[in-house]
Amino acid sequence: MGMSRRFGKIAYGSFFTILLPFLLTIWALRLDHSGMAFWAIQFKPWVGMLLSCIGLALMALSMKALWQIGKGLPMNAYPPIRLVKDSSYAVLAHPIYVGFVLTVGGISIAANSLAGLWVVTPIMALATVALVAGYEGPRLRERFGDAVSLSPLFGIPPANSVRASLGRRLAAGTTALAPWAIAYSVFSIMPEPQGTHDLRMDWENAIPTAGWMIWVYSAAYPAVIASPLLLRTNAELRRFVVGAWLATVLGLSLMLIMPGRAVFLPLSHDSQIDWLLNTNRALDAEWLAFPSFHALWIIFAAYCFSTRYSRMGPLWILLAAWVCVSCVLTGSHAIVDVISGIGFGMLCWHHENVWLWLVERAEVLSNSWNAVQIGPVRIISHAIWSAAAAATGILMVEILVGPRLNREITTVFFAGLLTAGAWGYWLEGGNRLSRPFGYYGFLFGSIAALLILGVADPGLAQLLAAALAIAAPLAQAIGRMRCLVQGCCHGKPVVAAFGLRVTHPNSRVTALSQLRGIAIHPTQLYSIAGNLLIFALLWRLWNVGANSNFIGGLYLIFSSLIRFVEEHFRGEAQTPRKYGLAIYQWLAIMLFVAGILVSMTAGLPGSPAPSEVSIGSILLPIIAGLTAALFMSVDFPQSSWRFSRLTVDSTTSSTT
Repeated sequence: MGMSRRFGKIAYGSFFTILLPFLLTIWALRLDHSGMAFWAIQFKPWVGMLLSCIGLALMALSMKALWQIGKGLPMNAYPPIRLVKDSSYAVLAHPIYVGFVLTVGGISIAANSLAGLWVVTPIMALATVALVAGYEGPRLRERFGDAVSLSPLFGIPPANSVRASLGRRLAAGTTALAPWAIAYSVFSIMPEPQGTHDLRMDWENAIPTAGWMIWVYSAAYPAVIASPLLLRTNAELRRFVVGAWLATVLGLSLMLIMPGRAVFLPLSHDSQIDWLLNTNRALDAEWLAFPSFHALWIIFAAYCFSTRYSRMGPLWILLAAWVCVSCVLTGSHAIVDVISGIGFGMLCWHHENVWLWLVERAEVLSNSWNAVQIGPVRIISHAIWSAAAAATGILMVEILVGPRLNREITTVFFAGLLTAGAWGYWLEGGNRLSRPFGYYGFLFGSIAALLILGVADPGLAQLLAAALAIAAPLAQAIGRMRCLVQGCCHGKPVVAAFGLRVTHPNSRVTALSQLRGIAIHPTQLYSIAGNLLIFALLWRLWNVGANSNFIGGLYLIFSSLIRFVEEHFRGEAQTPRKYGLAIYQWLAIMLFVAGILVSMTAGLPGSPAPSEVSIGSILLPIIAGLTAALFMSVDFPQSSWRFSRLTVDSTTSSTT
């Protein structure tokens, strides 16, 4: 046993210190020499070396703390026996991962590896987040309980009403705004992305500019910086930090996926005004316009001021409105930028209320199971979602590659559908689930069909694979609505305020998992949100001509990260587990690595297909939708034939 444990530690350490760095290096080098265009960057090599040294020093300091205080090594499989909250852990929640990402980014800059900077570094950052959210964080809470909730200085403040110190407020402001400030500053020196569109409408050019409004425009900066200092409790700071992170992720993602340009307009010939205007625009770019972060952050500031001085609420609204107007009258933004910034600001500040509203809608759908029986045939109400998911996915593939490949599309679709059924039955079928379907079965079946097609025409198979990779997350997002109705892919119990309750007797939540009326994680919503982001990103890459295999590899990478996290929050009792992880988490890890390997292989550039409308282009999605509904939402409850019923007791089916 001792020898086995020692071998396990050596293998674990070797993977992260030797194999992983080697894989990331090869990945970056292959992408750099693939011919794909990445944003050029002008950072000096010493900048990268400095970041790498900081990252390595942070990792070394943190590992020392784990060894001396935690009495263990930085290994999730062999964790330290004590919780460490001192040294670097008093400042950062996960300093080793922060140091790792800094090191990867620093080496990429020092080596002038554009792929390392724009692909490897952000994906490794997302991978560490997924590891913490889907495994390490929950395991720490299991082992150390409430002690884990003690937040480090530069972490998410705890959700309590304790009065926050000045240091905590300063740290919260830095934690909230620094990620945006760094990312925005880097983007501002990048060239304008391909496909950027003008945002100003013709009539906006007739709006006169006002030089004096630059003073109002500039007032937003001190107001935003000071705003977190006005918040009094940890809970208020937590709302600010989480909302700011959400705004940063959503806002910058939208800027990259749907880049819009608002050409800077001159104001006047007044030297003071021109100096102030040029100062404002020094770290800005015309294409970083949609949404307007200037408007977004002043909305956040207005909420902070209103939280502290609620009686003066109308005044803060008026001041925020003046700043938003100044975005247009200084020639810095188009009207649509400002409106979107205001909307994003309100959405992200009220993120908890928005999320609870979505959970409430999901709960209504989760209790809506119904069926119509026509003779021996029973049509279950989630048939509409089964049909919509398949039809939308096939239609999206046709939009991307054109209906000329309908025969190949049909082959891949039916291969995936059949293997989805075989996979689901193999893993979960039998006593209660006689006709389950599995996502991984569909994925593996589709890949097998594409490999066979690739023997005859490799280029065709590569383009079709990329199109399927783009369509898949959109189809899966719609398909998760079906999961809500039938109760599959459901979550485990959660704090009542943030969970949904299922009471319908025909839902798998009640029929199989015995969680009737208990608040559970809305895991289907987690999946929908993640898949919509993946779809938007891959769609953008296709339209700028990215390598088809790069798109397919990124789909495997991103979908695996989402599934790894989602699976931790699932509560399906029949899911097999091995060595502390659900079987689907192991599959996610393997497909993550497979995605890296696929993304570095040579492929064809993606490009929109010529617009073609034919009977086949309309008929095939309809047939696919009806077929999916028949397989996944229609059964024969009086029949005793195998697979004639979705479940042996007339409850629901499964999608794993």
